[in-house]
Amino acid sequence: MKYLTLPLIVLLSGCTNMAQNVANMTDNMLDTAPKTDFEVRYPEWGNNPTLASSDVQGPLGQKRTPYYKDLQSFLLKNGVDYEVLPGNHIMVKLTDTIKFNTGSSTVKADSAYWLEMMGSYLATQPGIDIVIDGHADSTGAPTFNDTLSMKRAKAVKQQLVKNNVAMDSIFTRGYGEYVPACSNASSAGKACNRRVEVLFIVSNN
Repeated sequence: MKYLTLPLIVLLSGCTNMAQNVANMTDNMLDTAPKTDFEVRYPEWGNNPTLASSDVQGPLGQKRTPYYKDLQSFLLKNGVDYEVLPGNHIMVKLTDTIKFNTGSSTVKADSAYWLEMMGSYLATQPGIDIVIDGHADSTGAPTFNDTLSMKRAKAVKQQLVKNNVAMDSIFTRGYGEYVPACSNASSAGKACNRRVEVLFIVSNN
């Protein structure tokens, strides 16, 4: 009987060591296994992919590219006010808007000069997409204003295309009378709402 007891003790101690090794191995695997989708995509864990950009960052950590730096320099040089919107991409919204007369989709003369200057610059910037948002005041029926706001956005697009801006880099949207910037209770407020807003999305490449 004692001859059977000794091998059994050895066998049980071996099982105990094996269980501890398996437990240790499991703990180590959990420590080193990727814990997020990002780590699965980039198996050299802890090392972010290198982006071709400058070292300056935006409010949410967006990388500032040479396209942005050039755009910023142009806007400052020409006294064009803007704001950088939060988000995953660099989005620059112009504070100045393009103005229109009541019921018209023809760009007013003072805005046309400004738009031509902007178009000449954008034609040299393939890394910048342009989003054009058309708006209307509350004069007239809502369905008419929907169409009018889209016509205004397209009129600005056509002006940029005439200045050799790439057509496929321009996107237009019409909001009708539903996103006023000012109150429609006064003539000044309505003039404020007859507008097109311009937004630039700057490439990270």
